[in-house]
Amino acid sequence: MIKDFDFINTCDISGFIKEEIRAIALYKSDVSKEDIVLDINCGIGEISTEFSKLSKEVYCIDEDNTAIEFSKTNIEKHGDIDKVKFINQDPLSAIRSIIDFDIAIIKANDDNIGEIIEEIHNRINSKGRIIILTNILDFALMSVNKLDELLYNPTISQIDVSKGQQLNKGVKLISDNPMTMIYVKKR
Repeated sequence: MIKDFDFINTCDISGFIKEEIRAIALYKSDVSKEDIVLDINCGIGEISTEFSKLSKEVYCIDEDNTAIEFSKTNIEKHGDIDKVKFINQDPLSAIRSIIDFDIAIIKANDDNIGEIIEEIHNRINSKGRIIILTNILDFALMSVNKLDELLYNPTISQIDVSKGQQLNKGVKLISDNPMTMIYVKKR
């Protein structure tokens, strides 16, 4: 795992996924060297970077040009840039342009999350895996409702990583980027 502080980051791009969350996403995805991965709303490319080292190919998707540029920089520094294709457009258009994929990781930060999930459902390979990451409860609820409508049985995990801060009286644990992770496998 690449340490959080090793990524080139900016406060202009929200949604950075911490290394503990990335580790769980990698584990849940059961990624293999044969898998094609979509990283939807890629941000600075931390997910794409990790998956580029373990999969066949990664599509790094974001409609924000700054996010794509930061992703390229981080993947060049820490990942396998030769396995990554960058798509600088809205998620729905990007998903529709990709013929074949096995894993979709979505940073849910748009009101159209239901449309994105439905498009992935219609296009993902028969044993594909979908992982949705969000720290916004409304988007988690919208995602679960859409997955229920599509007859999935989602696994929902609330992941709360706490880091220690030394105080005079001991160590205080401070929550660091609590995240909801929703996982399904296509049936």
